[in-house]
Amino acid sequence: MVTDNFKWEDLDKDGLTYLMENRKDVVKNYQKMVGSLGSHLDEKTRQLIMLAIQVNSPSPEAIKILIPKIVRTGATRDEIVDTLILTIPIVGLSTVLKMLSFTLKELEELESAYSDLR
Repeated sequence: MVTDNFKWEDLDKDGLTYLMENRKDVVKNYQKMVGSLGSHLDEKTRQLIMLAIQVNSPSPEAIKILIPKIVRTGATRDEIVDTLILTIPIVGLSTVLKMLSFTLKELEELESAYSDLR
C-alpha cells in the first residue's frame, strides 16, 4: 500500500514528487486546467500574469517553474521586473522585494546556462 511508506516529512520537502509518483492523475488534470486558462491571451502575457499572481503566494519556489516558461515566451528581463513592480500597490514593497530576489536569482541561473538570454 502506498501509505505504508508515506512520511509527512517527505511531503513537506517535495510534495510534487509525491503527487507525481502516487497521484499522477491529479497533476495531469491540474496542468490541463491551468493550461486552458486565459486562452484569449498570448502566451507571454499569460505567463507574466501568472508571475504577478504568484508574487503573493506562500510558495516562492514556484518562481523556479515560472521563469523558464516566461523566458521561453520571449519576455525580457525588464518585462519580468516590471510585472513584479506592478504588484507593489497590491502586495506591498516588502513582498515584491522578496520575490524579486527569487526572480533575479532564477534569471541569473538561466543566463549563465544560456548566455544568449541577455
